[in-house]
Amino acid sequence: MNQENWKIILAYLSDQENEEKRKLLNEWLATDPLHQQQLEQATWLWKQTATIPANDEWKDSFQVIQKTVQNQGRKKTVKIWPMVAIASAVAAAIIGGLFIFLYKNAIPAQPALITWISKTAKPGKVLNIHLPDSSEIWLNSGSSISYPENLKHAALRTVKLTGEAFFKVKRDPAHPFVVKSLNLQTRVLGTSFNIRAWQGHDAEVTVLTGKVAVSQDSAGRQSAAIHLLPNQKAVYQPNSATLSLENIDEATLATSWTTGKMEFDQLPLKEVFETIERKYAVQLITTGNYRNCRLTAHFKNVSLTEVLKTLKLTLGIHYTINNNIIYIKGGTCN
Repeated sequence: MNQENWKIILAYLSDQENEEKRKLLNEWLATDPLHQQQLEQATWLWKQTATIPANDEWKDSFQVIQKTVQNQGRKKTVKIWPMVAIASAVAAAIIGGLFIFLYKNAIPAQPALITWISKTAKPGKVLNIHLPDSSEIWLNSGSSISYPENLKHAALRTVKLTGEAFFKVKRDPAHPFVVKSLNLQTRVLGTSFNIRAWQGHDAEVTVLTGKVAVSQDSAGRQSAAIHLLPNQKAVYQPNSATLSLENIDEATLATSWTTGKMEFDQLPLKEVFETIERKYAVQLITTGNYRNCRLTAHFKNVSLTEVLKTLKLTLGIHYTINNNIIYIKGGTCN
């Protein structure tokens, strides 16, 4: 990777509101799939750079940054300069340190094209996946995930998710694990968590163990992250583009699907029907208005017939079955 290309990245990171720089970056990204990973690597380091303090603290900050650069093998003499000169030096040191990091951690020479592996869980099935870095994923039916073939050796272990998955991530502080799903980015070192990101619905990230950072990701730009601990979840509402944190009583309920259970706690009936479709590989066709209906129910490894009987008793619906198509009408929510 040559220095001119790193300058494109740094120019964008230092002025992300500049449309010309954004356009130049997007053109660069389009030329090579490897560039996206290099951008993520640079962005991560950029965000680790502390905010530069004002007044007398400039001197201490400059010395700290310069010492960091010296640790990379460069020896310099520190001088106490006027404010403007120090500011310039700090900026130069940051950029210099960034260049050093990027060159030291650059991906070894390899073919330009990264091979991505994609996996999809078939309708009615939960797919268990072992990643090259020894992390483990349970993929819910109808969901798909993709990851680079060189995931184990990537500076950022990046995977992309559509749908729902439960993750047990192998701890590796030197190589953060990132999940991209809808407009969310979830970053971890080593932990277990569930991501629910179906098109057309709110996205949720629920933490069972460890700690994760969740941020909005729109056109490559991340918002400030919120940090989740066990029994907390982040909820992203696409209609309002808002991200919020909620405390929950039992995070394991979010992963009940991995053991064949269905847990509904005042869930809109529309989402209940979608869950049934995924689990039992059927199509539900409804003629009633169930917009205001919600259901609280718990099913553990029961047949589709048992689920439908429960809905009939609870909501008063009527159903008929024709192969894998179920017709539903009526009910007390009309």
